[in-house]
Amino acid sequence: MRSIYYLFTRFYVAILFVLLEIFALSLVFKSHKYQEVRFLNTSGNFTGTVLEYVNGINTFIHLGKNNEILLEENTQLKKLIAYQNQYPGDSSLPRNSSTYHFDYIPAKIVNNTISKSINYITIDKGSKEGIQKGLGVISSNGVVGIVTNVSENFSLIMSVVSVKSLIGVRHKNTNALGNLRWNGEDPYTLQIDGLSKTLPIKKNDTILTAGFSSIFPPNIVVATVKKLEPDESTSFYNMNVRLTNNINTLSYVYVVKNEKKKELDTLQMQMINE
Repeated sequence: MRSIYYLFTRFYVAILFVLLEIFALSLVFKSHKYQEVRFLNTSGNFTGTVLEYVNGINTFIHLGKNNEILLEENTQLKKLIAYQNQYPGDSSLPRNSSTYHFDYIPAKIVNNTISKSINYITIDKGSKEGIQKGLGVISSNGVVGIVTNVSENFSLIMSVVSVKSLIGVRHKNTNALGNLRWNGEDPYTLQIDGLSKTLPIKKNDTILTAGFSSIFPPNIVVATVKKLEPDESTSFYNMNVRLTNNINTLSYVYVVKNEKKKELDTLQMQMINE
């Protein structure tokens, strides 16, 4: 209490001056509309700037959590889109039909290689989330690869940019089937085998997943035609394509879980063994 009294007695002139200035300014603002509006605008701009700065800091702090929320929302949207593609609006099937095949498990990439002949991607989801060896992996822009190894909390994906990768695809305009592979050279340029050179295929045409396997859903955009020329020694095109995915910059992916994959694989193995 004594300190406050001492401070007031020492600086009472300055304090009185500030109070009088505030009182004088309030009289000016009340009697002059222009000055009042200018004051309110200036104080509003200052407050807005401070709030914007604070909100920016808050957004940055919660960026990781916001990304997870967006990822979950994207997962739900993918489920809805897949359902609508499989069952048109005039279908009489219920929305919760047991014949709905594909589910999507979102995951974050924790490691990624692109400079080797066989490239792998590690994600932060494993068997605990229901991921199994052999499941396909996609992003919002296309195909990523196939799960090769699984632990409780992590999974290893063989990237589509690998010399051992082979994925069934089709040309969008003609529905002709081929195989997507990589020759081990340019990681941004892949090849497609098996498309007949009699087909009307042009540069920038779209390549989709074939949809005949239990790994990837149908009609996912995979790549666009970059360069093609007839192979004189065969009846097929030599074709280079550009992935719609930029594998090197991916942060999040979706593991595709086909609820009937095991049943389909068992049936196909029985056919092969007969």
